[in-house]
Amino acid sequence: VIRDEKLQENALQTGAHLRAGLMSLKERFPLIGDVRGLGLFLGLELVRDRASLAPAAEEASYVVERLRDKRVLVSTDGLLRNVIKIKPPLVFGHGEADEVLSRFEEVLSETALDCPASPP
Repeated sequence: VIRDEKLQENALQTGAHLRAGLMSLKERFPLIGDVRGLGLFLGLELVRDRASLAPAAEEASYVVERLRDKRVLVSTDGLLRNVIKIKPPLVFGHGEADEVLSRFEEVLSETALDCPASPP
């Protein structure tokens, strides 16, 4: 099934699309310190300050909970619990990636995060 439905190729292409969207959000939201990963296994490191790289664990937890409210399941990871781990199923496509990016943008725009977006 993985070969016949080209799920590895889909993971690589959709993951690149999702990563590009997350990089775009990074440009707008200073809370995002780094985007890393390959394919559909991606991490979004949240920091309180990009200069000091002070981890934003509480903010990461808030984002995960708010995304769950919006029916997007992600988790925190990393030693300091400030990395949001994204690992959707192999059948995840561009449409679903766009939906996740939209939900991330909504949550990151919330005033409770106290991290204003940079102008687009």
